[in-house]
Amino acid sequence: MAERRLFSRIGFRAKAWLVDSAGHQHHALVRDLSLHGALVAVEDDWAGNNGDPFELVLDLDGHGQRIVMQGRQRHHHGLCIGLECQRLDIDSAAQLRRLVELNLGDDALLQRQFAQLLDED
Repeated sequence: MAERRLFSRIGFRAKAWLVDSAGHQHHALVRDLSLHGALVAVEDDWAGNNGDPFELVLDLDGHGQRIVMQGRQRHHHGLCIGLECQRLDIDSAAQLRRLVELNLGDDALLQRQFAQLLDED
């Protein structure tokens, strides 16, 4: 089966929180990130459904550097949840871009992926 991903995923392990529409926070561990979403593992029973909106809050350094991603659940297998990014604030977008840039090591690839992201809207 051919790889269908348009956005490079980077392995990234960090604690985070998923905030559901009722404001409940769920501890999570980010497993990978892309410009288009994240794969996270939850630490407790998960009742979310595909299409449900969530906010992913990823603390980068414990001193205020974080990524806040609004998105929706795309899939759920066991304890792993795939989130599709729908909105980032400008600071979060800059932080995510920098993380992807550092991990890809290919500025041309990063630029193509940003162009693809903008074309989707």
